[in-house]
Amino acid sequence: MNGRIAARAAGGAALAAVLVLSGCVAEPAPAPAPTTSSASPVLTPSPTPTESPGPGAGTPTPGAEPSWPAYDPADPSTWTIDFSGIGPFTLGESLEEQAAAFDGIPFDDCGNSAVASYSSPGVWFAASRSGDDSGDVVLVYATTSQDQPGTPGPHTTAGIRSGDRIGALLAAYPGIRAHMGALSPHYFLTDGSTWINFSVFGRDSVEEIQPTDTIGGISVTYQETPPKEICG
Repeated sequence: MNGRIAARAAGGAALAAVLVLSGCVAEPAPAPAPTTSSASPVLTPSPTPTESPGPGAGTPTPGAEPSWPAYDPADPSTWTIDFSGIGPFTLGESLEEQAAAFDGIPFDDCGNSAVASYSSPGVWFAASRSGDDSGDVVLVYATTSQDQPGTPGPHTTAGIRSGDRIGALLAAYPGIRAHMGALSPHYFLTDGSTWINFSVFGRDSVEEIQPTDTIGGISVTYQETPPKEICG
């Protein structure tokens, strides 16, 4: 389930220079040539603009894509996040069949028969089928806990994982936009039919997000924003 492609801001700075001129004249001797000195330029960076809600997609930073270890079902750090799903689970395919074939991190029953969830130290991962009992996966979600160190979670092809700083997300996907979800704001990538959402917990609006905030969880779904709860 690796080798997938995810998808798409720019800023500016203002420069001010101060030039100070000084000179002296002695009498009755001829006036000496004036001397000139200049102050060092002062750089004043502009604040980073807040991304506004609306459709959009980021583009990865130019350069070679990172190389990753071979996919290992027992090692979430080798799983890829893209528009088709996360790691061992693919959108649009049977949840029951994929769950039956998955032999990786331990199963973690969250009490919802429509959800297959799994956990290992520091990583929680879930796949949810549609509500009409068709059995097809409509959402895949991964999150990591900073309070429980363990194996890093799944990554996008640009190397972004749950737990990374928002500043790293913005650097990896220049132009990425944000919108408000049911409970928290999300940065998102979309191909027009599927959304990869990067949730920012602890913030009530897009305008409150700071570059030092962390990505709380990453979901791949057919909806523009993930639901309030995965197992609820």
